[in-house]
Amino acid sequence: VMKRKFAITLALVLSLSLGCTACSSTGESSGASGSGTSASNAPSFNLKLAGIKTEDDPATQAMNRFAEILDQKSDLNITVKTYPNSVLGGSNDMLSGMPTGLTDLFYNTLSCYPWLEGAQKFNAVTAPFLWDSQEEFQAFLDSETAQQWFEEAAQATGVRVLAARGELPPRELTANVPVENADDFSGLKIRTAESALVQETMKKLGATPVVVPLGDLYMALSQGTVDAQENNFITVCNSSLYEVQSYFMQTDYIRDVGAIFISENVWQQMTPEQQSAVKAAAEEAVEYEAGLVEQQMQETMDFLNENMTYVEVDVKSIQDKLGKDFYQELDAAGALWPTGTMDEIMAFKDSYTCLLYTSPSPRDCS
Repeated sequence: VMKRKFAITLALVLSLSLGCTACSSTGESSGASGSGTSASNAPSFNLKLAGIKTEDDPATQAMNRFAEILDQKSDLNITVKTYPNSVLGGSNDMLSGMPTGLTDLFYNTLSCYPWLEGAQKFNAVTAPFLWDSQEEFQAFLDSETAQQWFEEAAQATGVRVLAARGELPPRELTANVPVENADDFSGLKIRTAESALVQETMKKLGATPVVVPLGDLYMALSQGTVDAQENNFITVCNSSLYEVQSYFMQTDYIRDVGAIFISENVWQQMTPEQQSAVKAAAEEAVEYEAGLVEQQMQETMDFLNENMTYVEVDVKSIQDKLGKDFYQELDAAGALWPTGTMDEIMAFKDSYTCLLYTSPSPRDCS
């Protein structure tokens, strides 16, 4: 009780010092079970939520949904104004600027979190061909291990992840030759983004990675500078890459989820009731985006099937060729994430696989 009283008092003091205006007393209960904190005692917040996507993008629609949810809860004393289309800056600028007040909230993907010093463990969750399914990936993000990572990163970076869920389009493969298994990567000149992790993966598979900016990719494919490329299928459509590639393969080799970030300074000023409501709104918003993306993906797959040839790829053969040693070698190097990070992921994967194949009566997986 003493801790809660102290936290609320501290939140009020900080809110006044940062320009937050406490609401006048109404005598009405906030309705949060077991708190006893009234809405009139909660600090007021006028928050900025920034994003990089255009107005009609599912991510921006989800940002607006987040703001609407909180706007409907007037007793929370929280209003949110959205700033899409990078009007407040690029992803790196907004993430790094959150502790200093450039923006209060940021909507993007979890994969951008490791750009901040102190969140590098999350580089490992985007390792190519690591996850067997989106369900396994999400189960890890919801696990005690990942939740501890989130808490540690919030303290280290000054930026907290409110929600990390909702399947987004995974990165896939297109090529001018069919790629059916791991052996077909041998000698393949494949365009990758400027990612050391992706480049090392392609080298391990026997391919030759070539960094090509997205804006130059169409020309590079049409001129044969590269034979293949890796992007999600929506990008393949939007960039007209189907015009210069014949085959598309659903590898799902890098997975990601929607994420809403909040300044830790702002988070610590909120009452427990406000924190709970903001977190719930964030989770609903990212799931809302995922629903919109799912509809878009179905339309995209229909379009690609009309304009390209689909090839079933043996993803297991790729995972086997990489092997666990590949991830452990990267882990031991400690350049992409702290040493030992992949050990924690592999321990989870082993436990998850055990439970998956022994349900509905799981055995001891120790």
